[in-house]
Amino acid sequence: MQIEEFNHIVDRLKDKMLRLAFRIVKNQEEAKDVVQDALVKIWKVKDKISTVDNVDAYCMMITRNIGIDKIRGRKMETTDIDDHYDIKSNTANPERLSIVRDQLRQVREVISALPDNHRTVLELRDIDGYSYKEVSQITGYSIDKVKVYLHRARLKLKEQIKQKVL
Repeated sequence: MQIEEFNHIVDRLKDKMLRLAFRIVKNQEEAKDVVQDALVKIWKVKDKISTVDNVDAYCMMITRNIGIDKIRGRKMETTDIDDHYDIKSNTANPERLSIVRDQLRQVREVISALPDNHRTVLELRDIDGYSYKEVSQITGYSIDKVKVYLHRARLKLKEQIKQKVL
């Protein structure tokens, strides 16, 4: 792989890699470090990358693994997810904005309460838009397991949201 091809991969995937890393480490600066470490690792194996079937999934898998290593290496701490997201709208009135924030917070709570494997598969498939095969390659789960985890996560999400709305 030449530097031009590497730059093309970086331009195409850096945002997705950053979102995945952020979801794992839950800290913007650490997420940037994870992506940087992943890109260094990808550069080190640049000669072997031509043998990889799906370069995007391979890069995402490296990012995921480095992110997991990062959180394993630190003491687990939690933060309020609302600290990381801010909904701003010039057209929404304060009441509607409050309702939307509350609903978004509830959905985030439900998603964060899902088991790690279900949450990861749900985020990769439904938020990032990866195919079943790509999710399988990124997570290391079989395609059948990905489908089962995704189905269960969606059912749990639907059930929990119905309970909160009613």
